[in-house]
Amino acid sequence: MPPIRTSDASKTPALPFKKPSRRSCVLSTSELSDLTSCSDDDHAGHLTGPRHANTAMETRRGRNSCRVNPITIKGITLQPTVVFDTFWQFAAERKAIDDRRRAGMPQPWSDDPIFQKYRFCNTYRVLDKVSQYLIREVIEKGSQEPLEVVFRVILFNSFTKIETWELLLKEIGSLTWASYERDREKYRRVLGRAKQRGASLYTGAFQKPAPNLGEPDAHTNHLLLLETLLDHDLPGRFQTAKYMAEVYEYLLSFPGMGEFATYQLLLSLSYTNLLNFSNLDFVIAGPGASSGLAKMFGVQKMKAAKQEVPDIEEEIIRWMAESQNVQFARLGLDFSGLGPDRLPMDLADIEHTLCEVDKYSRKAHPHIKGRRTEIRTVFNPSPGVYPPTIVLPKAWKHPARRVVRIWPGPRPVKDPRYVLKSIKGHRDSTNGREYRVSWLGYTVKDDTWEPEKNLLLDAPDVIDKYLRSLALLREVRL
Repeated sequence: MPPIRTSDASKTPALPFKKPSRRSCVLSTSELSDLTSCSDDDHAGHLTGPRHANTAMETRRGRNSCRVNPITIKGITLQPTVVFDTFWQFAAERKAIDDRRRAGMPQPWSDDPIFQKYRFCNTYRVLDKVSQYLIREVIEKGSQEPLEVVFRVILFNSFTKIETWELLLKEIGSLTWASYERDREKYRRVLGRAKQRGASLYTGAFQKPAPNLGEPDAHTNHLLLLETLLDHDLPGRFQTAKYMAEVYEYLLSFPGMGEFATYQLLLSLSYTNLLNFSNLDFVIAGPGASSGLAKMFGVQKMKAAKQEVPDIEEEIIRWMAESQNVQFARLGLDFSGLGPDRLPMDLADIEHTLCEVDKYSRKAHPHIKGRRTEIRTVFNPSPGVYPPTIVLPKAWKHPARRVVRIWPGPRPVKDPRYVLKSIKGHRDSTNGREYRVSWLGYTVKDDTWEPEKNLLLDAPDVIDKYLRSLALLREVRL
């Protein structure tokens, strides 16, 4: 096994930066000059460097042009396109928009017409409306018993919609795993009636496909997945995991869990005190981030790079997180950072922002083609007062989060887990008793006969439940 890579996250350089001179393409430090070569020529397809730091991104069309030299990551040499600079400009301006809104400034919060017209998520994932609600109303309200915290996070994350959570609160009251076990059908009825009324139970922010676990509706499949996860002692798994990647790999193994959905659940759980890992430990590039990187370094180049180094996207994201101070300084951008300590972007924020820059580039750089050419969501500010203060997870103060523990193995992949759904019968053979097992996510044709000794090791509670049901049935018949 390769050596464990660890470092003290508290030593990560913090923001702010001192604003460089306006001649941001003429760099004096050796570190910056290693990254950039400058001339008065227009390097078509490469980077246009701004002369001013905070002029709503029109500076990318400035007179001074800088071509960022190729970067080499994991032996792969990449030549950035104009989208590379756009990423850092977008990150700074989108964060500045949030700062202006929280300061009570009137519209427009940006001079950039693209920002004025279209909706983009915050530079920091934790600052988006749903994440703020998750921390304040879901995680930090209610019982802090580990199983209850996990239940609330998974239930909320199943729909990622504030209105669905508040509907359940209104109709059911306190949302606890204990109450769910007593009357899980009540949750199904509440959500089923809302669906019949035409209510949308799921977020429109990103596609959230339901697992195919044999139920007729998406919400009942998601509830069945929740039950399956909670039946496998997730808090205990979290406590024994040495790496965040181990938790991801375990969650990914369950039926119906895809890579993107698993990573988003992992991030939501990371706001609790149950996953005390550094925000620089682990990342998975989602579809939007992959598209953003393809625009940043070229579609064909990224395809070839992924064949040679399967985790090259995650390695690029890590490199961007580690070099962000240099990039903001190179472009003369005054990036305000997160919270009173002006924290830099972590891996999830880089991944998150790559997806947004992919969308932004459809209008800013239409000549750089992707699968989509339009931005579907226009910007309509929410009514009411924009919260002047932000809420950061209390769990982020845990000392264990200061140590970076990078997974030493290859990029985790899905190793399907066969989850026992129910026992449908039994028989006695010369080899002992066997049970007919129905598997979660599979049809009756896939039922198998399993030896009792195996099930007593892996699923004793399911056998006990089956035998108790037989005893009750005999009592009824008597």
